[in-house]
Amino acid sequence: MGRISDPCMPPSSDPYMGRSGDPCMGSSAPSSGGQSTHRHTPLLRSAFALLGFFILLSLGGCSLRQYQTEDDQLYIGIRKIEVVDRPKGSYADRVIATAEERLGYAPNGSLFGSSSLRFPFPLLGPSIHMHFAEDSTFVGNLIRRLTPRPVWMREVSPSLRAKVAQQTLRAFGYLSAEVRSEIIPEKADSLQARVDYKLDLGPLYLLDSVRYFPRVYIRPGRYFYHHRLSALQRGRPFSLEALEDDRTIARAFLREHGYYYLKPEHITYEADTLISPRKVWLRTVLSPSTPPEALRQWKLGRVMLRQLPEDAESPTTLATDSVALSDSVMLYYSGRPIVRPGVLKTRIRMKQGQVYRSTDEERTLSALTGLSAFSSVEMYFSPREDLSKKAEADTLSSAEATDSVATKRPTFSAQPDSIGTLDLMILLRKDKPWSSYLGAAFMRKSTNYIGPGLSASLERNNVFGGGEKLSATLSGSYEWQTGRNPIDGYSVAINSYQLGADVALTFPSILFPRLMDAYYKYPTSTSFKVALQGINHARYYTLRSLSFTMDYSFQPSSQWSHRITPLSLNYTQLLRTTSRFDELIKANPALGLSLRDQFIPKFGYSVTYTRRADDSPHYLQVSAEVSEAGNLSNAVMKLSGASYNETKTMFGVPFAQFAKAALDLRYSYRISRKSTLATHFATGAIYPYGNATTAPYIEQFYVGGANSIRAFTVRSIGPGRYRASEESAYSFMDRVGEFKLEANVEYRSRLFGNCYGALFVDAGNVWLLRPDSARPGASLREAGSVGGLLDAIAVGTGAGLRYDLSFLVVRFDVGVGLHLPYETTRKGWYNIPRFRDALGFHLAIGYPF
Repeated sequence: MGRISDPCMPPSSDPYMGRSGDPCMGSSAPSSGGQSTHRHTPLLRSAFALLGFFILLSLGGCSLRQYQTEDDQLYIGIRKIEVVDRPKGSYADRVIATAEERLGYAPNGSLFGSSSLRFPFPLLGPSIHMHFAEDSTFVGNLIRRLTPRPVWMREVSPSLRAKVAQQTLRAFGYLSAEVRSEIIPEKADSLQARVDYKLDLGPLYLLDSVRYFPRVYIRPGRYFYHHRLSALQRGRPFSLEALEDDRTIARAFLREHGYYYLKPEHITYEADTLISPRKVWLRTVLSPSTPPEALRQWKLGRVMLRQLPEDAESPTTLATDSVALSDSVMLYYSGRPIVRPGVLKTRIRMKQGQVYRSTDEERTLSALTGLSAFSSVEMYFSPREDLSKKAEADTLSSAEATDSVATKRPTFSAQPDSIGTLDLMILLRKDKPWSSYLGAAFMRKSTNYIGPGLSASLERNNVFGGGEKLSATLSGSYEWQTGRNPIDGYSVAINSYQLGADVALTFPSILFPRLMDAYYKYPTSTSFKVALQGINHARYYTLRSLSFTMDYSFQPSSQWSHRITPLSLNYTQLLRTTSRFDELIKANPALGLSLRDQFIPKFGYSVTYTRRADDSPHYLQVSAEVSEAGNLSNAVMKLSGASYNETKTMFGVPFAQFAKAALDLRYSYRISRKSTLATHFATGAIYPYGNATTAPYIEQFYVGGANSIRAFTVRSIGPGRYRASEESAYSFMDRVGEFKLEANVEYRSRLFGNCYGALFVDAGNVWLLRPDSARPGASLREAGSVGGLLDAIAVGTGAGLRYDLSFLVVRFDVGVGLHLPYETTRKGWYNIPRFRDALGFHLAIGYPF
């Protein structure tokens, strides 16, 4: 009977022992040990792999046993949350979701903050942490910082969380709600346990009768009627949230009309649930501790501004100089004023003798802090001495009265007894004149470009004593674009670097005659900027641009914002080209014209309207932009005798002439607490004429990428039905147009923890406004009909994940192409030749729209 050799112990006479043919060296080549070696090697490898898997799987739990006491249990998440006889309706869904948030607690290895889903080997990190718990060395401290502590059941305290959730349900009107918790040990390991929660909401209590404040005096002929603003109405759910909102609204209205000392805690409520079953009788009253000054209106007296030293720890120096900004406003300072008195005067929005208004206080504070001259602005109101003494005397006299008077509740007076006077002191501390910033990041852009970037800036605050800011910035980045065309499958590898520098001067006002020191309720600015930028595309071209821009930005209300660019002058110069680029220009002359050396003298205007109420599920934002270039220059040259068809130049360089308009509309609807439907529509057109037949390349439109049609990379489709005869890594240069149409729909829903999912559909394309023989099918005229236009729209769908940290949203989307705007080898509307090449992967920051 023959001897079977061990595949991991070859005979010493084997000349190939330890070489690449040895099965124990990881090679698939047959060894000289016979068939049994070839047959047993895969089995042993599988056995070792399986054994290693089980060792890792049990390592965390087993290694934590030695740190557990008999009463300790390791918390490994929530098994289920059961709602008994779940009520229907959006209100109940919101209440239940709020209660579930109180119950949530992430175990070790939580998947995006989930209370139930975990990554593989969730206890490996805690076991390592506990192993080094007593290690005081540098390595031990470092490992403890990098690994999480185990989450014990005693820390989670399910019974306490159940009580908190129960109080939450009762606060929303489910006054008989009960929440119970149960710890469920794991079958295989009693030292690990999950938690079950059971929610029994019971009936919802509704408001049956509400007694409001009596009317409160505002001014002659006008009163505050509580019931007109209150959301506490008969038939609505009784909740602490509604009570809090009600007194916040009432206090804000009264404080806006002079009741400066009124606080939310002065407004209280008395509720009775015994009169009617499942009904609440409610009465609004003032707290017995409400001071007399809170029931009186106040007007503004003197306003004093005091300039403090820069060092917060240094003692306050006495002011040696003063200047009157108006009859009732004084500025006290030492040395010289931080800001010109004329600028300060326009930013004091409170006038002597006027009834105090909280919005005037907010506007004054916002105006002063927006000057970029003060590190802090503090406002202190103090009542005049005569009235404060009178109020104190009234309080003492009422305290010495009979017991019945002492227990009488305070009330607002139906008519004004007297209006108090508040003097205002504003303390101004000078900000440091210079500030600098240095930033570095590894960027991933929507254009598929990735790479490191570095920027440094230096700022000089309050340059001319009027809150102006002068800044200088240097920036640079190196990028490379990687990936594949989603349709044709060619590889893309384009390297580039970018260097830039700019100097900007920003004034916190509108620089215009008679508006130099004017102030508006919302931020207003005038900015001048000079920028120099150089872009180098390896194996392609080098482009340099120099620009000067002047902008007016103002916001007349919280919903409307405007930007006027009376002058924008941009000079672009193509410094270097390669033979590859020259060949592309020969095939497409229009592309060469759009990238030629040229001036772009432009005037522009943009407006944005945003509407979003705090309690509304609707959000709407509409942005519109119009601009024109070259018309003024062309008119001046025509007056000097230049022919219309002649190519006119500025300093020997042709200038662009075009008209451009763009519209961007975003609307979202919050379906429920966990889901939202977001939509986006964008269109635009640019029409070159006169001195140029092609718009500048940087002004034209394109689609595709992480914030557009996500099934396709940037500039991989369009214009129109055009398709290059030979695709290459550089054919994306042709994919720009003069008319754009794009629409997006996205459904967003919370999955678990901070992780959200999305399903989306994107559609759009770009077109030329004039036919181009080098790009057949690229113009709108060649679409032929509405059906032809729709057939030339690229369509894609897909899904994505969002990790929302409130201050940062990391997004990963996978797009799937459905329809290409040109003919392919596949017939029909779904004309993607190969599915694997129709996938687009995008990692980005922030939501796409």
